[in-house]
Amino acid sequence: MANGSPVGPFYSYVDGYVRMSYDEEPYCRGGSHPDDLLDVMRKVGFGPMEDPDADADADEDEDEDEVKSLTRAKSALAHDVTGVRLTRRLLETAEFTCGLVTKRPAVSWPRV
Repeated sequence: MANGSPVGPFYSYVDGYVRMSYDEEPYCRGGSHPDDLLDVMRKVGFGPMEDPDADADADEDEDEDEVKSLTRAKSALAHDVTGVRLTRRLLETAEFTCGLVTKRPAVSWPRV
């Protein structure tokens, strides 16, 4: 299972555990296997995989283009992880059910 919104963090879960995640920037990876998807991430257009803060000449005007590029890359990464291709038609006609995955397992579930 993967959670990949156009902006914000990306999570890939296997058996209820975060296998790979990153916040905002793909070089800030976490999870039990943070580097397992590096080849796929490079193939679909992510970069840099290292902290670019060393480059003080980064252009602020590139931010909007970067968000558009990351949106496509995140969709491609989610497709690779889940096998589900996110098309415009699928998103327009899909029925969504929302849920919450906590970072820690619940001690007990309340009865309803």
